[in-house]
Amino acid sequence: MSWLKSFFPLHSLFVKMLVYFLVVIFLLSSYNLWSMTFYSRHVHNEIVKYNLTLIRNTVDHFEKQYSTWKNLLLNLQHDEFVGNISRQADSGGKKGIDYLQVDMVMDQIRTLVSQPYYHLSNVMIYYQNQSFLLERDGIVDDDRMFNHYYISDAYPYEFWKRSDHTNGFLQMFPSSTFSIGTEKNELQLMPLLTNVQGSPWKIIAFVNMKSWYESYKGMAGSRFLLVDSEGATLYESAPDEKSQPLPEWDGHSEWMIEKGSYYFFEKGSRSGLTYISIIPHNELNQSISRMNWIAVLLFAATLLIGIMASWIFSRTINRPLKRMVTGLGQAEMELYQGSIAEFSAISNHLKGLQHERKIIKEWMDHTKPLLTSYHYLAQFKNIALDTSASKELWVGEGAFMVLVYQLRYRHVPSRQLDALMTRATGKIKDMITLQIQASFPLSHTLQMEGKQILSIVYTQEKTDMLQQCLSQLKQIFDQDQSTYLVNIAVSSVFQQTSDFDRAYAEAMSLLQQAMPIEETQIIWEKERREDVTGFTAEQEHEFYVNLQAGNESSCQSLIERALDRLQRQGATADQLSHFAKSVSVRMRRTVELLKINIDALPDYAERLACSVTPEQYREALLDELAHATHAIRLKREEHYDIIQYVIHYLESHYAEEISLEQLAYKLNMSPTYLSGYIKEKTGSNFSDQLNAIRIAKAKVLLETTNMPIQEVGNRIGYRNVTSFIRMFKKITGQTPGDYRKTNWVR
Repeated sequence: MSWLKSFFPLHSLFVKMLVYFLVVIFLLSSYNLWSMTFYSRHVHNEIVKYNLTLIRNTVDHFEKQYSTWKNLLLNLQHDEFVGNISRQADSGGKKGIDYLQVDMVMDQIRTLVSQPYYHLSNVMIYYQNQSFLLERDGIVDDDRMFNHYYISDAYPYEFWKRSDHTNGFLQMFPSSTFSIGTEKNELQLMPLLTNVQGSPWKIIAFVNMKSWYESYKGMAGSRFLLVDSEGATLYESAPDEKSQPLPEWDGHSEWMIEKGSYYFFEKGSRSGLTYISIIPHNELNQSISRMNWIAVLLFAATLLIGIMASWIFSRTINRPLKRMVTGLGQAEMELYQGSIAEFSAISNHLKGLQHERKIIKEWMDHTKPLLTSYHYLAQFKNIALDTSASKELWVGEGAFMVLVYQLRYRHVPSRQLDALMTRATGKIKDMITLQIQASFPLSHTLQMEGKQILSIVYTQEKTDMLQQCLSQLKQIFDQDQSTYLVNIAVSSVFQQTSDFDRAYAEAMSLLQQAMPIEETQIIWEKERREDVTGFTAEQEHEFYVNLQAGNESSCQSLIERALDRLQRQGATADQLSHFAKSVSVRMRRTVELLKINIDALPDYAERLACSVTPEQYREALLDELAHATHAIRLKREEHYDIIQYVIHYLESHYAEEISLEQLAYKLNMSPTYLSGYIKEKTGSNFSDQLNAIRIAKAKVLLETTNMPIQEVGNRIGYRNVTSFIRMFKKITGQTPGDYRKTNWVR
């Protein structure tokens, strides 16, 4: 122990840091071990509690949603204008309708449909006597609506003509796929229908069930069903033809396990509907086991890495500090040379303190003008300075105003051009100084940032002399508008130098009013401007959907319409730039989400930064769109080849021990992503695909050979005959022996 103390004294920084690190690692490790033990013992109860909470939350949301729909449709059913339209149509047909009242009702419908919380695709008022409907886009004949715009095999036109639909005020019908609009977009919609006795009209609402379920869906891998009081399924989140029939529910139990699955039940108090959540038991247990092993391996790796990192980090900190402390007592301090920048800075600072003291006075004498500019900057940005050190730095007193010149160079940045533009900014500052000081001797011009120049003009008001001076600067700047643009903001007159920051903030806010034009702009006063919109929420969603599909023409149309709208609304340069950058970011994020190598695409951020007019933004965005959609289409074609590879691989290796992880490794993908991709493209998961191929091969062997059942199962990849028989019966409905008796080829 004595030799250990000689190398590592107990009170040294190294020992203390190492001990602290190890204590933290021990505490965290203890907590992790306790968490893993507790989780393993209570996982089943926690699963049940968690899923009961999920389905109760879903029931609570849907029941509230049901009450909301009922109240909204009741208000619309008894709306005064809705009744007026019916009476006007009865007396004078469509020509007798007051279309101002129609617009008011349409506004109500649009409000309902546009609220994302309601999840309503459309709301229609059906005047059966007159055979037309009033919906968000106007009045449509009923035969045209249900034969051309809202088409469903489950709900043909004749279904809506019936008058015996409802029992009570509101009835919910099973969800179905509807082809919507002229483009035949398919949506999963659940119809809601109202009926008031004696009323010549009724309300039809279509609920977007996919949108609703994505808002409140439960545990991953679960299946959700919504069943009415008569046992009819109103909605199923993942329809599966091979799924087992639902077990009988006694109406009281909260959950049960049957046929290898968890079933969670809940009945709605307001709607009378039954909510069912189904989770496969085997899949859940496999996931838990895999997670436990992963957790153990991660814990061991974390513990080992933590100890090694603690040792290395403690030595890395201790050694240079020990050298610097030792060097403090020497006549000539040795500079620290290492990888830690802070220690190098401390060493260099200690070395240079004496030298700096000798040259400070000389430096102050030669840099007084620069310090004056710095003192102005400190005043503008509220930087506290030592009063005694700044007594000799001149800052004027009295009424003043601030002029801010914002420069915008019109070139794609490069190292050589940036150096030229930095020198150009200095020349522009000198030119402004000459012009301003010629008219206002008591003024000061300084450079705030790389592309921003500021003038402080001491005056009592905005005079004609100032306007003439700025007009001359505008003429000079406009001659070089092909190289750079300048926006000039003029603040109000302020009386105290303590208001420098307020004057600067006011001038900066005025710069936001600059318009997207190619000339110098002088902004004198604050103008009231309305908010402008590029994409509406609907258009943004439409753009995202078409972009993911690689549909360049539709995305191009949306961008052009948005830019035209911004131009009509009088959007400022900042608003136009914000819209263009948001669209560009959306395109790049979409490309990243699709796992496309973004480095292969041009970076349009710099081109957008150099754009000024709407037409320049349009060209830049459409060029970026063309590259992005081309890359997306190529990626989708590449993914099609992946599915072909998966099917071919399973057909060739079905008799081997095949796993999703093994196949994902061959394709250089993550197992989770590959599983989801196979499910999305084929409609079934990886294990279903493999089992279907194996059972198909088993059928051939059973039909053409007298091979024993166990050997047939072994030939196609099942090492356990019980598993083979169970899977064969699940897929075909027969045991292998029964199948051979009915299909034997002699």
